[in-house]
Amino acid sequence: MSDSISLSADDQIYTTLNCMNCGETLMGRRDKKFCDDHCRSLYHNVTNAAQYNLIRKTHTLLRRNRRLLLQAIGVFRDQNVIPIYWLMQRGFSFQHCTQRIEQLDDTHIIVCYDIAYQKQGTDIVQIFFWSADSRAA
Repeated sequence: MSDSISLSADDQIYTTLNCMNCGETLMGRRDKKFCDDHCRSLYHNVTNAAQYNLIRKTHTLLRRNRRLLLQAIGVFRDQNVIPIYWLMQRGFSFQHCTQRIEQLDDTHIIVCYDIAYQKQGTDIVQIFFWSADSRAA
């Protein structure tokens, strides 16, 4: 009886590839790319980090804008408009919104999730709640 195991060409273990994350020599299937689930997960997390960071930072800015608009509605509840400097002092980003609606009179309604604002002159804005059913006046 022989201790050696005879392998056919289809049964051979291919060791010519290295793990795409850590560089270890791979043992097993010939289309194997990673040595384990940890290396696979780490590789994809690092590869997609820049894209995820951009999305996370943008979403953080949008949430802050929404929170400030909601806060302004509470602070200025008796008034129809608020001063722009109030938003600017608190870090509101006028460049980030979820929707921009152009009116017939060349003005814009800027929406941040469910709260919208419209400039009324150069130094004040009108803030109001917005829904998908809202119609631009």
